[in-house]
Amino acid sequence: MADYDSIAEHYDLTHSTRILRDKKFYVNEAKKARGKVLEVGCGSGRIYLPLLAAGVDAYGIDISPKMLAVLKNKARQDGLTPHVALADMRTFKHKEKFSLILVPFRAFLHMLTTRDQLSTLKNLRAHLAPGGKLMLNFFFPSPAFIASKYGKGKRNKEFFDRKTGISVTNESYFIDEPNQIVQCIFRVSRRGRQIAIQKFRITLLYKKEFELLLGLAGFSKWQVYGGFKKEKLTSSRQEMVWIIER
Repeated sequence: MADYDSIAEHYDLTHSTRILRDKKFYVNEAKKARGKVLEVGCGSGRIYLPLLAAGVDAYGIDISPKMLAVLKNKARQDGLTPHVALADMRTFKHKEKFSLILVPFRAFLHMLTTRDQLSTLKNLRAHLAPGGKLMLNFFFPSPAFIASKYGKGKRNKEFFDRKTGISVTNESYFIDEPNQIVQCIFRVSRRGRQIAIQKFRITLLYKKEFELLLGLAGFSKWQVYGGFKKEKLTSSRQEMVWIIER
């Protein structure tokens, strides 16, 4: 699993330019839910805290203790009371059934094997109330993007702030190409001196692969869009946004 403890203090900054325009989408969908909402991979609260602020009966799980500590600190500052727990999306057990489960910002891609992917989807389905929905997003593996950005030693600039001197670079490369597993390394530096590093692996998933996984996990009805405004999916340059029904 990904190591988010090492980057928790700098996470919001590290991914500031990579954050998709997903917050409004997930908050609006959660406000329409008739029941409890679960965010899987709630992290530092980027989506979760706006859910609470909007009056959603929201719960959250994450695998990183330090990320949850950041979330709780931000919640205290905002006068919010979070209901979050340390748990693994593959195996968590919750007493509640949810009308909506969210897995934002490509968190599902941390499931590297078919076994883990199916365990996660089956577990999420088991925690959905009848008629409930699962919503998640991840990128379409664009061959052109992979060719231009991936490569060991190729550091792509993600962020630079002139005032603080803080910069973030990302290095991504295949560590297991046949199994579509990519190693990602984020480095945070201040005026040329590295202050934090995060290493994690993701798997690349194509549309037809994920549809097969959904069917094997017991789902039979879903829709995939090409963005957070529910655009038609027509290009590998688009983000895949999935709405899956129980």
